[in-house]
Formats: sequence, C-alpha cells, structure tokens
Amino acid sequence: MAAALCVLPFLAAEVPAQELPRFSCSASVGTGFGLTRPSSVPVVWRVTGHYNVSRRFSVGAGTGVSCYEKTLVPLFADAKFLLMRRRSFTPYAGCAAGYAFAPRRDANGGLLLNPELGVQYALRCGVHLFFAAGYELQRLERLRKYEGRWFSAEFAEQLSHGTLLLKVGVLF
Repeated sequence: MAAALCVLPFLAAEVPAQELPRFSCSASVGTGFGLTRPSSVPVVWRVTGHYNVSRRFSVGAGTGVSCYEKTLVPLFADAKFLLMRRRSFTPYAGCAAGYAFAPRRDANGGLLLNPELGVQYALRCGVHLFFAAGYELQRLERLRKYEGRWFSAEFAEQLSHGTLLLKVGVLF
C-alpha cells in the first residue's frame, strides 16, 4: 500500500510533450496557368494567420497581392486539414474563400475561391516549407474604353479567371 502511494504522484504528474503552437503564420508566392479566356498568367503573394483548432485542422484569415491584368488585394478566410499525422512530409487539403479589392478606379474586385492540395516538409524549430497546387477562381470587373474617329465608348467587362495555381511558401 505504501509503495502504491509513492507511485501515485508520478502517475498524476504532467509529462511535457511537444505542444503545437495555437497560432501560426504562412507566407507564399505562386503563379499559374490560365484555364479560361481571356487568360492572364497571375503572380500571387499571400500572407495568412492561422489558429490551430486541433493537431490536424486550422482556420485563419489572410491578405496579399494578386496580379492578373489588374492588381487585386484579396481578403480571405482559410481552412486547412492535414490528411495524415504530422511527419517529415505531410499532405494537406485547404480552401481559401473571400473577396479581392481593386486599388485602381478602372477595375472592381470580386469573388475569390481557391481550393488546393499540398504537402508540408518539416524543418527544424517548427518551420515548414510547403508546396501546393489548386484551382483559383477570381472574378473581377474592369472598365474598357474605345475611342474611334467618330465616337468613343466606355463599358464594364465582367471577367472570371480560372487558373491552375502553383504555390510555394513557408509556415512558421
């Protein structure tokens, strides 16, 4: 009985384990291939803050710059789910959805939707490199002008860019 009482405090004590930080950030850059007409090769730069709900699921919000034929500033919500337990290479699925604003007067932003599949590679100190491939739908409206010899016209053109987007980034 005395031996059991001596062991009891050790059973109830907390064991320090590798804890997952509650908050993380990521930065990425990417480009893609236009799948719709008119097509434009985009260059995107994104920064996202994540709240790790569990070891495998995180939600967050982000912003960045997207350069199609017009520059857009997206604001989006992001969700990521790790498809396996964390290892050196961990596949994940994610989706970002939001709205992109156009800083220039001759364009209006629109809906942004970006589902993706990717893989994270664990480095030291909790830093991960990641590569992702996905589809990005970006809608926008731009003002077009025509000036002829006899008349001039202005009209709004609705565009919907569908892009196979490839991104590389760092998660810390």
